[in-house]
Amino acid sequence: MARGGHAVRFLTRQTEYVGDLRDVAGAQAVTGDLANDSDVRSAVDGVDVVYHIPPNMNPGEIPFGTRIAAAARTAGVKHFVYHSVLHPQIEALPHHWNKVFVEQAVIESGVPFTILQPSSYMQNTLPDWPAISREGVHTLGFSVKARLSLVDLDDVAEAATKVIGRPEHAAAIYELAGPEMLSGEDKARVLTQVLGRPVRAVQQSPEAFRGKAAAAGMAQHVIDTRLAMFAHYGHQGLAGNANVLEMLLGRPATTFEQFARRTADAQNG
Repeated sequence: MARGGHAVRFLTRQTEYVGDLRDVAGAQAVTGDLANDSDVRSAVDGVDVVYHIPPNMNPGEIPFGTRIAAAARTAGVKHFVYHSVLHPQIEALPHHWNKVFVEQAVIESGVPFTILQPSSYMQNTLPDWPAISREGVHTLGFSVKARLSLVDLDDVAEAATKVIGRPEHAAAIYELAGPEMLSGEDKARVLTQVLGRPVRAVQQSPEAFRGKAAAAGMAQHVIDTRLAMFAHYGHQGLAGNANVLEMLLGRPATTFEQFARRTADAQNG
C-alpha cells in the first residue's frame, strides 16, 4: 500500500525501473508502452483510479493521453487524475500546449476526472546542486531575472493523495503553484543564506545548451522543446497563485528556502 492507503500499480516502459518501483510500499510494477492499446488496456483493467503522468516532452503525449483516457472509460474506472501543467494554453510551449488536448480527451471521456496543473518544480534545481554547493554557481537556460512560481514536488504529491479517489474533487481543475515568484537571482540569494557561501545565478546561452544536450544524446525534439521553454520563460516567466494548493494542503505551501534547507540537510546527513 502506497502512502495514502492505496494499492498501486505502476505502468512503465523502462524495465530498469521495475525493481525500484516494486520497492515503493509494495507497489505492483508492470512494463508496457503507452503507444500499445493492449498494454494500456491491461494496465487499467481492474483499477478504480488512473493517475496519468505523461512522459516529459514526448511527441506522443497527445495520443498517449487519448488512449489511456479511452481505456479508462472502457474499463469503468471511477476516477481519472491527470497530472497536467500550469497554463497548458500557452501555445509557444509545446509541452504545455499538448496537454490542452489531453485535458480535452479526459474531460470528454465521461470518466469522473480531476486535473492537476503544477508549476515548475523546485526539484528542477537538484541536477545543478553539485555545482551550486561546490562552485557557488547556479546555471539556468533562461534569464536570471525571469520570475517563476516554483512549487515543491512534495507539496504536489501531498495534494494528489488528497484528491485521488475522492468524489468531492470530481470535475475539478486545480492550479498548483508555489507561494513566491522567484528569479534565478532570488534563488541565488536564498541559496547563499542556506549554504553560508556566495552563490550566483548565470544564464547558459542557447548555443551552449544545444551543444551540451546534443553531445549527451538528448533527442532533437526535446532540445527544441527545451529551447522554446527557455525563450518563453526568459520573456514571460511563469506566474501562478498558491491559493488552491494551500486550500488542498490545509497549510501554507513550501517556500524555496524551506526546500533548500531540507535539501542541504539531506546532502549533509
